[in-house]
Amino acid sequence: MLPPLPVAAARGPRQLPSDSRLFTGRTVEGEFLAGVARLAPEGTEAGMVVLCVITGMGGVGKTALAVRTAHRVGERFPDGQLFLDLRSHTAGLEPLSAEDALETLLRSLDVPADRIPSGLTDRAALYRARLSGTRTLVLLDNASSAAQVRPLLPGSTGCLVLVTSRSPLVGLDDAHLLTLDVLPEDDAVDLLRRAAGAGPLPVPTPTTDPASPAAPAIGELADFAELARLGGRLPLALRILGARLRHRPRLTAAALVEELREERHRLGLLRDEDRDLAALFRASYRDLPPEEQRLLRLLGVLPGEDLEVCAAAHLLGADRRGAERLLESLLGHHLLAQPTPGRYRMHDLVRSWSRTLAEEEPPARREIAGRRLLDHYQDTAERAGHRLARYRGHRPAPTGPAPRPAPDVDSPERARDWLRAERNNLLAAMARSGDPQRRSVITAALAPILELDGPRSEEAALHLAAAEAAAAQGRSLDRAEALWRAGRAHRLAGRFEESAELFDRAEQLYRELGDAHGRTHSAWERGRLAYQSGDLARAVELYGRALAGYRELGDPQGEAHTLWDLGRARRMLGETDIAEELLAAALAAYRSLGDRAGEAHALSDLADLRYCCGRTADSGDLLEQALTIARELGDRQSEANAAWLLGRIRLLQGAHPQARDLLDLALARCRELGIRQGEASTLSALGELHLVTGRTAAAVELQREAAAVFRTTGNPHGEANALHGLALALRATGDRAAATGLLHGALETFEADGDLQAQAEVLNSLGLLAADLGDLPAALDRHRRALELARRSDSPLDEARALLGIGRCLPPAERPAALDAVRRGLVLLEAAGAAEAADARARLALLTAAHPQAAAQP
Repeated sequence: MLPPLPVAAARGPRQLPSDSRLFTGRTVEGEFLAGVARLAPEGTEAGMVVLCVITGMGGVGKTALAVRTAHRVGERFPDGQLFLDLRSHTAGLEPLSAEDALETLLRSLDVPADRIPSGLTDRAALYRARLSGTRTLVLLDNASSAAQVRPLLPGSTGCLVLVTSRSPLVGLDDAHLLTLDVLPEDDAVDLLRRAAGAGPLPVPTPTTDPASPAAPAIGELADFAELARLGGRLPLALRILGARLRHRPRLTAAALVEELREERHRLGLLRDEDRDLAALFRASYRDLPPEEQRLLRLLGVLPGEDLEVCAAAHLLGADRRGAERLLESLLGHHLLAQPTPGRYRMHDLVRSWSRTLAEEEPPARREIAGRRLLDHYQDTAERAGHRLARYRGHRPAPTGPAPRPAPDVDSPERARDWLRAERNNLLAAMARSGDPQRRSVITAALAPILELDGPRSEEAALHLAAAEAAAAQGRSLDRAEALWRAGRAHRLAGRFEESAELFDRAEQLYRELGDAHGRTHSAWERGRLAYQSGDLARAVELYGRALAGYRELGDPQGEAHTLWDLGRARRMLGETDIAEELLAAALAAYRSLGDRAGEAHALSDLADLRYCCGRTADSGDLLEQALTIARELGDRQSEANAAWLLGRIRLLQGAHPQARDLLDLALARCRELGIRQGEASTLSALGELHLVTGRTAAAVELQREAAAVFRTTGNPHGEANALHGLALALRATGDRAAATGLLHGALETFEADGDLQAQAEVLNSLGLLAADLGDLPAALDRHRRALELARRSDSPLDEARALLGIGRCLPPAERPAALDAVRRGLVLLEAAGAAEAADARARLALLTAAHPQAAAQP
């Protein structure tokens, strides 16, 4: 009979590796693990041992976090702290079997070798018996599978088990799961500096002198930030890079950045005596099944940074279900990440390594896989671009069935989402492709999303490159359309001279080809260019030519666009009734075509017209509809336009916080898209808001900035509007002489443009200035001229302001007329829902109180 087993020592084994002084960040994750540790004395609700699996890609710092946590909570587990490397990914060694792992753990618990059973089941039973009733922490590092870990779990409460693995170990149903990502930027830089011996980032204080030796130079911090980025913010890579800097004092962070920029050399720099990032990735690769290995090799030919299931299926030559299964497997091994549902991407350093790995795939297979992927991108981009395009013109829709599997791009919304998600991949595919025609086709397909999202400089450059490629191959129609698109991008960016030159070149090609549709497009876009340049008469002429052309060609979409543009131009000329008819016709046409983007644009402009006619309730409702449609469509340009217009209405109504939110949104969208003139218009509106809320200095600066943008983009009409706003802000500062000069300049511009409504606005402002200076006859004259122009241009708001100005300036002998003018002005302001009505009511009350007899007269 065997003697009884010795009782474990009162103080159990203490096997934890030493903690690292370089450990940085992971505060939230550490608190989560500490919270899990606090559950150990009572166990889970079912009375089971508390288990947490820490998972993540190789090098992300799983072991460092587990060790740091184990030291932090170790005193809670006085009966032992066990550590065991299960060697799942240890180079040159086989993973420990559960049986061998149990033998090691039992020896650590002072079980003699001759008392350790030979079978897995008996060893697990003895292990659980030894830990029963104890408070022991077990750290199992580098696990490969749930089957490897399950026999190593204690059987009852009181113990805590921490497991690290590159796999989530989904078979451990009762485990808490913590997935580690790369470090946030600040923590990554901090770790890199510590590893390099530069010390942690100093904590800034109000008294810190930026010039003191303790404060790192801005350039140095930028170099460390870039070094952290190139190291993928992966803790192991950052430690290796830091050690390289620490042990080579003459090597600067800036020099190391330059060495790392060359991607093919990057992984070679991320190794030292006993740490090798590429070897770590290779170990993960070696443990994959053959199908997953092949996918990882083929991902090395991926031109972009991420992909979805259909792209992976074409890369593999597999069906959708098979591709998804393999992607999910690589996700589970942390060789892929999933930033958004349905999309997969590699960590930057894994991607660099996979490109080397791709060379192991036979060249012919690599080429075939790459071609399948490019064909998929081109075909889907063509179909999505055609579906999303607001104007399809005479280009036929792509024919034939889509290669399967294919993403659903059969609605404008789904087409937009696909193009937006794949934009960078498509651009990378174009750069990778040696086929100029493929590049031209993909660029044309991207046109709708480029127009929606900008930036305009990139949009124009891409279309110009496509035009050059088409010219080299003698494809004149493709060249003309690319030039036309580039001209459109320059127009939207406010670069009018470049735009006109490109339209000239496109129109010449259309004429040589006898392309009536192309010539009609050219007339339409030239009209838009004239409109934005302030040449309204020329714009109306060109729009009329385009409208006739589209009707003759039987093109209802082109007709709808031109009706909309013509309505806007007529409205600027003061022809309000005609403009409203044209905009209403455009709205009806867009709705019949199912063009929701066009509907949003028409609603916005119809609302703007009604706003200027004093029907603000109607216009607010229309703009809310337009804003909703724009957001549903993800159309940021329409969203910017509707937000700007609605912001102006809320400003008029005195709802200043709402106005600020809307105008800030419009400004952000215009800047994202590179719409300089929209940016300038919004800056000017924000200037008006600051003026009425008492922030005069800010109003002056905003109006100056708006005027400068309009001037840079060659829009004298917009510049005159901003200078009008600047004049009002300067008036508030007391600089009336400068304000008067600006207003006279703006009036000259508006007179040259024939913009009656804008002339009325400026004349009212000149009346206010004259009244400030005590020249009431001059003020009265200007308000009367403004009244006439406001009525001719059907602008009730300007009419109301003119009437109020007249009421202020009439001499005492004409008090009945003054009261009548103020009453009529008040009625108009109240109908418009304008906040100015409150001041008008107060003015009327004062006049009535001072002259009751005049107030009593009819």
